[in-house]
Amino acid sequence: MNASRSSFPYRMRAVENEYNGSHKISNGQTAGITGFLVSAIVGCAGIEAIALLFMQALLQFISSHPAGGTLSKIEWRTDEFLGVAAKNYRPHSVLCRQGDDDDRIFIIKSGWGILYRDLHNGERQIVDTPLKGDIVGFRSVDGPRFASLASITELSVYEVSRKELVEAVLSDGILGNKIACSLARLNAIFAEHLMNAGRRNAITRTAHFLLELEERLSAIGLAAHGRYECPLTQHELADVLGMTTVHVNRTLGELRKAGLVSFRAGHVHVMSRLKLVKTAGFDKEYLR
Repeated sequence: MNASRSSFPYRMRAVENEYNGSHKISNGQTAGITGFLVSAIVGCAGIEAIALLFMQALLQFISSHPAGGTLSKIEWRTDEFLGVAAKNYRPHSVLCRQGDDDDRIFIIKSGWGILYRDLHNGERQIVDTPLKGDIVGFRSVDGPRFASLASITELSVYEVSRKELVEAVLSDGILGNKIACSLARLNAIFAEHLMNAGRRNAITRTAHFLLELEERLSAIGLAAHGRYECPLTQHELADVLGMTTVHVNRTLGELRKAGLVSFRAGHVHVMSRLKLVKTAGFDKEYLR
């Protein structure tokens, strides 16, 4: 059934169309930003009115602070971010825990982390593997943390408060655009991980995740020619994919025997990218 002109989805789309009429923005970017905004404010009082106003405000902000040109004085890869020096953590350190009540936001400078939720039965689900440039912990409302963040290698992060980041976004258009794009991309990654756990079989979800890692690492200069280093153990990979360690081991063996991809001793080699992409049904557009 089509949404009526007075319905909330119709009004949200109308705001997007008005913006897109005068600004070049891809369908993928629009969908990602819309998805992030809606998911970020779920549970708030007056969700329809708040979401509509927030969508209008953000699109107005982006239109008055266009992306492009050189980076501003606030840069992801410097020794400081918003005047805060990077903090270093040893492997297997817990930076924050699910349920913690603090407003720290983590921006990954280097290294590998895991973002995970603990279950009541003692198991866990890894929902993402934050990499260089990723933002962890950004929330629209106060309250306990959704997930825990831990390092699996040496991890260097910038820790800033939500207030500091919001103020920086409002004063720096390029930074605001960068963060909006990063959060929209993270929303798309979560959606694909949900598809992995809910609908893709073992071979497909494993192939899809390894291709996703290759694309993400290539974007930050840590993968080339179908090869990259991956510090995830089979146990951690099982927690990412929602499989048992035994099943992961068997699946990796099948992919290797088929000449598609090899994952041994922390090194991944995509042996036949075209066939692996076809097997996974992988479309990298969600990572742009």
